[in-house]
Amino acid sequence: MFWNQQVEQLPRMDMIAWQNHKLNKVVERVYHKNLVYNTRMDKLALQPDHIKNIEDLGKLPFMDRQDIVDNYPYGLLVMPVSGVSYIHQMLDGSKLPTAMSYTKKDMSMWAELMARMLVAGGVNITSVFQVVIHGDQYPGYLGVHDGACQVGATVVPADGDRVLQQIKLMQDFGVTGIFSTTEYLLEVARKMRQLGSCPQELPLQVVFCNMQPSKHDSVRDVQKEYGVPVIEIYGLGDVFGMGVGAECHAKDGLHIQEDCFYPEIIESASGQVLPNGQIGELVLTSLTLEAMPLIRYRTGIRGFLDYSQCSCGRTLVRLKK
Repeated sequence: MFWNQQVEQLPRMDMIAWQNHKLNKVVERVYHKNLVYNTRMDKLALQPDHIKNIEDLGKLPFMDRQDIVDNYPYGLLVMPVSGVSYIHQMLDGSKLPTAMSYTKKDMSMWAELMARMLVAGGVNITSVFQVVIHGDQYPGYLGVHDGACQVGATVVPADGDRVLQQIKLMQDFGVTGIFSTTEYLLEVARKMRQLGSCPQELPLQVVFCNMQPSKHDSVRDVQKEYGVPVIEIYGLGDVFGMGVGAECHAKDGLHIQEDCFYPEIIESASGQVLPNGQIGELVLTSLTLEAMPLIRYRTGIRGFLDYSQCSCGRTLVRLKK
């Protein structure tokens, strides 16, 4: 099933034309509207008209999380704060704050991307869907909630950190689809077993969880506990939260929403862009974000890109680990 079939099955040449168009617009905007980008491009003697298409993207410098830390809270905005609808503030392991700003249109796009991913995993208008996470994590997953609403699923409200209440909601409302972190899902499963219940007795049809490259076994453990397919969703709060890419039911790589995020794979040490099929570090450029687009953002995620059409029928490029 497709939520936006026109985009999800867009022919490759049409996708490239769209990416070229959006890249031209975003580079021109960040150059003229943001001092950080303007200064960096001027140091390289780059003008916006030097970036004519995605083949020229390699001329632009990389960004990383330190740039977001250094420019907290508004240094990377390309518009007045009055145009911002929502701010997602985070702390990293060293307690250094970061903040991502979004316009109302950015938030609508977040819901759109999540709707695509949830439908690809089997959610539909008949689904009863629950976002099951710790309360302090919830702002980063607003798009998941909004995407489920956009699909037309019946959305059960989250209830903070109370595991027992989460379990009761699953049982009482007959939840068929869940999004959570793998750690929390395993915690819920352990609590259910302590209460004498079996997670596989729930009417669940699909579980969505955040992709965690360093914890390969956790997804398998969740699938074993709940006995249903587990679909991984990829996002990072520095760029867009959940919503950059996700598996479909074929589970043959993460479909990158490349109409919104242009992916590159680079060799980490040299920064050289690698040919398709070679393993390296994922770099993302946001093509549609209005408030705070990021150009060539280094994610630290390793994998390779597969541009072949997936068995599900989607033509969106897949990131494979």
